[in-house]
Amino acid sequence: MPRIISTHRLAELDSLAGALPFARSKAERLEKELDTERDRTRRLQRELEKARNQYLERGAATSRTHEEHLTAAKRSTQLSDQLLAQEQTRANRIERMADQRVRELRAEIERLKSELAANPAPKAPEGVVARYRNLVNADIDLTLYAKDHGAYSSTSMTLLLVSLCSGCGYRQEEDRIVYDNDESRIDFMENQFQGGKLKRWAQEHAETCRAVALPAQATA
Repeated sequence: MPRIISTHRLAELDSLAGALPFARSKAERLEKELDTERDRTRRLQRELEKARNQYLERGAATSRTHEEHLTAAKRSTQLSDQLLAQEQTRANRIERMADQRVRELRAEIERLKSELAANPAPKAPEGVVARYRNLVNADIDLTLYAKDHGAYSSTSMTLLLVSLCSGCGYRQEEDRIVYDNDESRIDFMENQFQGGKLKRWAQEHAETCRAVALPAQATA
């Protein structure tokens, strides 16, 4: 039967795993910005070359015009080189920061994976199909019991689903007589007025209960 086990470490791991695609997306976006700046630099260089040619053509008329255009071209070249160097430095810095962040996230994920492997979550008792935690980490278990009818019927059985809080002892249950097959169990668990209802109740109770788990309640 399916089991749902919630731990703080899994939630934290999910959060870090969710942050890794964001870091990758950011790195890709920064790379696109770098490509845009490179295209802009090439465009400026083409414009500068075009301006130089225009200046040279016009400079053929008089030497004074030629000198003025040459001075302007040099000034434009210096400005373009400065802008290119600044944008390249900025792009390299952003790229290094993104790579460093991605490496840090990957290292953190690997560390959490190793901790999770070294400290596996405890196994739920037999028959527990879902488990919730209240506000002080007391378990609310949904346990499924199946009882055949023996000589009375070889094809039917009674399913009993019990929701029990190990803190305050809050208990709810639903039962149904079904045919003895997997489909009937699944239908019982997913039915919104039976198994689905107990799941909702257990979730709602977990969100408000503050009772600490007691051994007597856990074995009730």
